[in-house]
Amino acid sequence: MTGSMLKLEVFETAPPDEDEARLDAHQAARLRETAYESGYAAGWQDALEQMRNEDALRRIAAEEALQAIGFSYAEAHQALSGLFLRLTGEILEKVLPETLRQALPAHLAQELATLVERNTHCPVQIACAPSVRATLEPLVQACPQLQIEMVAEPSFSEAQVALRLGAQERVIDLDSLLAALRAAFDGQIRKQVQQETAHG
Repeated sequence: MTGSMLKLEVFETAPPDEDEARLDAHQAARLRETAYESGYAAGWQDALEQMRNEDALRRIAAEEALQAIGFSYAEAHQALSGLFLRLTGEILEKVLPETLRQALPAHLAQELATLVERNTHCPVQIACAPSVRATLEPLVQACPQLQIEMVAEPSFSEAQVALRLGAQERVIDLDSLLAALRAAFDGQIRKQVQQETAHG
């Protein structure tokens, strides 16, 4: 009895085709070099793109920081300006009026000293508010070289005095000085309000 022969499938690969192109060492090196250059170029492009993105982010961050600084400076400047104006207003309303009243005798003493230096023999009349007469009389007594007459002037404030020598009159008016300072201050406030309104 003859058994049938078992046929097995052959998995061997076919022999290489002799005509198939083979790479020599130079071509293989060139292929590696090309692949390296392609990979290097692609990596460099990725790096450049990342650098551009980082630069863009840094620019955005810098612009935001500058805007924040500018805004903070504007806020600080506005706050300081407001504080300065309020302080100046308080000085003009509360400090300076009293200071000027206290300065009036010093101004009068300087005027009398000038008259003494000029050896003035003409009678001098000093007009002042009745409330400051007692304060100014010691200055008159300190100048016996001058013929001085004290005259009460009810229309004068405690920061006003007039020296009269014949037809000449020298008025010390510290109230007018204070009024000029207040006017300049009010003008500065109006200017600041206009600037703030213009800049939003």
